[in-house]
Amino acid sequence: MMRSAILAQGGDVAPPVDIGSAWQLDITRLPAGYTLSDGNQTAINSSGGSDYRRWVPTAKAILPSDGRRYWEVFCAPGGAASFDGYLGVVSAEQREDFDAGDNPITLGSIGYRGNGTLWSSNTATASQRLTGLAPFGAGDVVMFVLDPGNASLWIGLNGVWRDDPVAGDPTWTAAPSAAFHPQIQGRDPGDGGTLRSLPSQFSYPVPPGVKALGFEEPDLSIYQTHAFIEIGWDRDLSVAELEAWLDLGGGPRLTSNNVSLFLDHGGGEPLTAAHAALYIEVELP
Repeated sequence: MMRSAILAQGGDVAPPVDIGSAWQLDITRLPAGYTLSDGNQTAINSSGGSDYRRWVPTAKAILPSDGRRYWEVFCAPGGAASFDGYLGVVSAEQREDFDAGDNPITLGSIGYRGNGTLWSSNTATASQRLTGLAPFGAGDVVMFVLDPGNASLWIGLNGVWRDDPVAGDPTWTAAPSAAFHPQIQGRDPGDGGTLRSLPSQFSYPVPPGVKALGFEEPDLSIYQTHAFIEIGWDRDLSVAELEAWLDLGGGPRLTSNNVSLFLDHGGGEPLTAAHAALYIEVELP
């Protein structure tokens, strides 16, 4: 198969760039009564009944060395107008209580409840910390930024931040933990939501200086290059601008703000560019 394209319509704003992979909820920590779907990115209380104090953490963890991360939870459209459950993060210690019948708000965890309250405790005793936050429920998009280095969480709803994640104080700060896991809870039947971890999934922009939850550092980063030749490599390349690229059977991904010339003979994974003057692919799957 041969495919060629000439692209000369780069916009003023670059498209979302998914460097990394979508995070999944942990199927090995799935309480009875929950159903996972959408590639294990959606958790719904399908048969757990009301006041169901269990929840589903992510399989991967945000580590203190990962820097600030952004993600969203799209609340299940079939749920209640105001969720009774909590969305947020659980500490490494809390994670093991996923099926103990405890809400995800103790042992250094932070939970944003659908009635507009925030709960967090560094001990095993639950504590309500804030009131008057925006309530959330079916169809809402809840936004989070976590600084795992100091256990600080910023919270937003439907594009409006409660506290500025760029220059403002966090909504709440808990005790440090070796790792944090975003989690989804549905305390009533039909409640739950979808974890969004990549820019192409987000409803709202990633705040400056923050990385998407699913972001992974590329293996090679270049700010600018006049010529780049790749023969049989298999690593990611991320560049701000390039004038020529020749690929003879190599790399899985090129991400660039501006491309003057790109020739690929047998590669096979996506090119993402804000602007491309010429792009030709030959014998790509």
